[in-house]
This record gives sequence, structure tokens and C-alpha cells, in this order.
Amino acid sequence: MKNRLIFILSIAGVAIAVYVLQSFLRDAPIVCINSGCEIVRKSPASRLFGIPVPGYGLVGYTMLATLAFLRTTSTKLERQLLPWIVGIATGGVAFVVWFTYTELFVIRGVCTWCAVSAVNMVGIATLAWVEYRNK
Repeated sequence: MKNRLIFILSIAGVAIAVYVLQSFLRDAPIVCINSGCEIVRKSPASRLFGIPVPGYGLVGYTMLATLAFLRTTSTKLERQLLPWIVGIATGGVAFVVWFTYTELFVIRGVCTWCAVSAVNMVGIATLAWVEYRNK
């Protein structure tokens, strides 16, 4: 059950990342409930090594969704891939903590989509760690 939730949350993360990334690439406004999304999108601090931050999210969420899906194909993979999911999700949490700090103290704006994605990643990591500890 936890793996299914990880898969669903990862797909939701992919959708968020694709939506926000396309606005970066097209230099188009993001539909948002506040002005923070545009402040963040336009900030040079929202790019890491020249790559928009949502690009990293897209890669991470895609890897998580793929691994969660592959875990359903065999008992052997179910055991072998869980540590990878835990590692990627933990790295994702570290990344969103860094970017949330950057939003608050460097950019001085908070993107609603980024905040939702951060909560989503923490949820995935929590589910993965709980499952890992129970196995």
C-alpha cells in the first residue's frame, strides 16, 4: 500500500514539475495563488548550474515513480529497490530544504507550487522510510 502511495505522489510530483518547468522554458507566467511563483521563477537563484530547479524535481520524481512501479513486478525487485527509493527521496528532501531556504532568505518569495512539491517529497520520504524500517 505504501508503495502505491509513493507511486501516486511521485506521478503528482512529475505533473507539478512539468507544469512549472514549462513556464521556465517558455518564460511564461505560472498560474499561482500569490505573486511568489513569478518572483521565484524570475530569480537567477532558481537555477542551479544553469538548470531550472523544476528540472531536478522532474528527474527525481520520474526516478521515484519508475522505481515504485518496478517494485510491483517481482518480489526480488520489491526488496532491492526500496533502499534506492529511500535514498532518492531523502536526497529530494535535502534538496527541497535547501530550495525552501533559498526562496525564503535569498529570493524572498515563496512559490506555491514549490511548497506543495516540498510537502509532497517529504510525504514520499516518510512513506519510504516507514516501509524500510518495517522490512
